[in-house]
Amino acid sequence: MRWRARNSKPSSRADALRGWPAKMTSMALYWAFRVAARALCLLPQRVGYALGRGGGIAAFYLWRGGRRRCIRNMLHVTGGDAARARACARSSFAHYGCYLVDFLRFERMTAQDVRRRFQFDGWPLVDAARAGNGIVFVTLHFGNWDVAAAALAEHGLPVSVLAERFGNARLDRAVVQARERLGMQVVPADRMGPGILRALQRDDVVALLIDVPQPGGGVGVEVAFFGGTIVVPDGPARIALRAGAPIVAATAPRLGPWSDCYRGEVEVVAFTPSGDREQDARALTQATMHALEDMVRRAPEQWYIFRSLWPADRGGGEAG
Repeated sequence: MRWRARNSKPSSRADALRGWPAKMTSMALYWAFRVAARALCLLPQRVGYALGRGGGIAAFYLWRGGRRRCIRNMLHVTGGDAARARACARSSFAHYGCYLVDFLRFERMTAQDVRRRFQFDGWPLVDAARAGNGIVFVTLHFGNWDVAAAALAEHGLPVSVLAERFGNARLDRAVVQARERLGMQVVPADRMGPGILRALQRDDVVALLIDVPQPGGGVGVEVAFFGGTIVVPDGPARIALRAGAPIVAATAPRLGPWSDCYRGEVEVVAFTPSGDREQDARALTQATMHALEDMVRRAPEQWYIFRSLWPADRGGGEAG
């Protein structure tokens, strides 16, 4: 017993020392975010975007796996046109670099900035769709979903957004505070079900990304997309059906390669439930993806999809 008591403190010190590299890495990531955000806010917009585009294009050539997966995905979007698929993938990396610049500047954005940067003539459609049970906005990693959500809040709509955690508590707090400052309520992804349902019961609008893995490691639902079959989460459809809320498919493409302005595109997904919960979830998810497919087709280079989305592309030789 004496031996254990005498050696408990050194063991605790050893445990603390083992955790020190992770703490230092976390702190370094947070301060890198802060320094980069401050530096980009001091630079002219075009210089910031030049750095973002350059970094994105460099990643296209250096990140072999991401490049190949993105080209494979774009082959589906372009109908098998290899040259166009590669060009779209390269442009997607460049656009994503600009998105990251916008993301780093996000905490400095004001309501006036949101009004200037977001062009949208569909407010009557959105207001009409909100009939007491909220609205479920479903989007992709496309254009700039942060500015779009901020525009909804600036329009006076109570907005709840589902947010993934970065694995860094300080960074999480900084991003959450930036979104809340612009009027958004942030719901952690691990509390999606109850948090989103409560928001819809308050007649809020909620915004969800659908081109992500199924939360909790679930299998999702198969849907037709660009002539193939993919698997996406059916959570948005299930939540909308349970709450009696409409789904609005939405994207916010950038107006030009060097522009900091975006255009809102929406489509209210027409759907009449049959009463069969499983069938309705599949059918509503399919209808949502059909609407999003049309939006992607108009500007495929603004879809940031760097993982294999079509199961048939996994495990084999990849393009690029």
